[in-house]
Amino acid sequence: MFPHTITIFNIAKEDSDIKYNRKLVSNVFYYKERIISEEGKGDKYSNLYHVIFSNESLKDYLENSQYSKLEKKNANYTLKEKDIIVLRECDDISDLLDLQQSNKEYFLIRKIADNRYGSEDLQNIEVTN
Repeated sequence: MFPHTITIFNIAKEDSDIKYNRKLVSNVFYYKERIISEEGKGDKYSNLYHVIFSNESLKDYLENSQYSKLEKKNANYTLKEKDIIVLRECDDISDLLDLQQSNKEYFLIRKIADNRYGSEDLQNIEVTN
């Protein structure tokens, strides 16, 4: 039911540097929709990505306030706006340009729907761009 793997890059500012903390997350489900919108005198095509984190994949998840206090962040991850999700596995990056020049599918998180209520088996978090 949750057959996919993604890579999350949590973006953190340390002094004047930007650091991309990488975490591989399994047991997720993702899909994309092709959206057509009118722009000027033509149509514009874009993709809307959805990633659903299963209850199993949320075992290493921490709220942003807890995650930011960690000394070593590589064992956990958080979900916040403007962090990066890459569909499938991805190596470390030092800059967003690394992803832009690759053929990887990725997006910046724009919306987070926390659905952790009710039956434990159905609890999940869904993120979209």
